[in-house]
Amino acid sequence: MSNTSPALGTPTPPVAAPLAATRAASDAPLPVRTGHCQCGRISYQVTGVPDDPHLCSCVHETRISGGPAVLWVGFPLNSLIWTGPGGEPKWYATYPTLRRGFCPDCGTHLVSVAGGSSMVMVTGFSLTDQSGIEPLGHSHRENAAPWMHITLAPSPAP
Repeated sequence: MSNTSPALGTPTPPVAAPLAATRAASDAPLPVRTGHCQCGRISYQVTGVPDDPHLCSCVHETRISGGPAVLWVGFPLNSLIWTGPGGEPKWYATYPTLRRGFCPDCGTHLVSVAGGSSMVMVTGFSLTDQSGIEPLGHSHRENAAPWMHITLAPSPAP
């Protein structure tokens, strides 16, 4: 198992407490989720409550996925652990400040990390447990296919 920074491949510094946005409502342990690529070589674990589940139809997402949108879900970057036999994914910079991780064997797109961000965005359908990740927003919807009609989940109660 490796607990390295996806951006640099260096050990991630320890953080004293989870980010406030990911704290569970009680003192119960934070939920752990796993995910993997199609071939299973690259797998990961993230801890925390899913944050900012949203669809994205930007030109990068539609080109990378070959579909009209990608579902993204955020987790604390410091909770990301690569657990599969393939270790860390291969990285591709879409922008100078945004890197995307994918399996070099099967090509599955798994994660996105923005420079300076404390969050890692994982592709929703790479998660083993897809409960509680219904999209609340749709970024770049002006680029969405004209035939695509999305009903978003209601916003969570404050």
